[in-house]
Amino acid sequence: MAIKSDKWTSIAAPNPGAAMRLFCFPYAGAGASAFRDWPRYLPRSIELVAIQPPGRENRFSEPRLNRIEDYVQAVRGAVLALADKPFFFFGHSLGALAAFELTRRLQAAGGAAPFHLVVSGMQAPPQPRRREPIHGLADAEFLQRIGEYNGTPRELLQDAELMQLYLPLLRDDFAICETYAWRAGAPLACPLTALGGSGDAEVTLEDLHAWAGLAGNGYDEHVFDGDHFFIQPHKLRILELLGAIGLRAPRTGLAQAEAG
Repeated sequence: MAIKSDKWTSIAAPNPGAAMRLFCFPYAGAGASAFRDWPRYLPRSIELVAIQPPGRENRFSEPRLNRIEDYVQAVRGAVLALADKPFFFFGHSLGALAAFELTRRLQAAGGAAPFHLVVSGMQAPPQPRRREPIHGLADAEFLQRIGEYNGTPRELLQDAELMQLYLPLLRDDFAICETYAWRAGAPLACPLTALGGSGDAEVTLEDLHAWAGLAGNGYDEHVFDGDHFFIQPHKLRILELLGAIGLRAPRTGLAQAEAG
């Protein structure tokens, strides 16, 4: 049973003895349950905290967000409430953008900040968008475009009643990304790792490589076979990578936490 430290966070496998925390930010349409089984594949030294945005799962009845500024402002306090240990971030697609912007805000504030940022399935923010926004399309066309991502089960897309409930959430989540406006700033103070899919039509390898220009303290990159949702077939490899980041970085994280 999940232990909630805040409505924005969910800890499916509480681990009080962990040396650090990994905050995971979900992709569009998803919630904290996307990471429910991840803790079993991580080292015991890492406690996983899943981010739970409003408008889904146990927060279904709450007002949704559709701008990145509101998302980051709202989740910031929940993360800082669990910043008594070193921590790092992972986010996929929309989650990567949220994790990146929150990292920038925390570092600018000069207090607790992640010792590593892992972004997945998202183009580097300065890169121009390759496709026109879809969040305002008519339902049929919007659903067709959503289906091209291969992240939503086909049976769900074909269930008209369920989609009437799910569409507003998807539209608002896509609006967060599609209304995002890049603002240049200082390079990240922590190392950055970027993950991408070799066949991702939304995030080209050029888009992925551009993350290197935002990293001021070390950059690493991994490309996996697959489309935008390469994280599903390669989940274990990605969790192994996240575990390795945690195992080799605790001293850095502790130093940053103490400095803050």
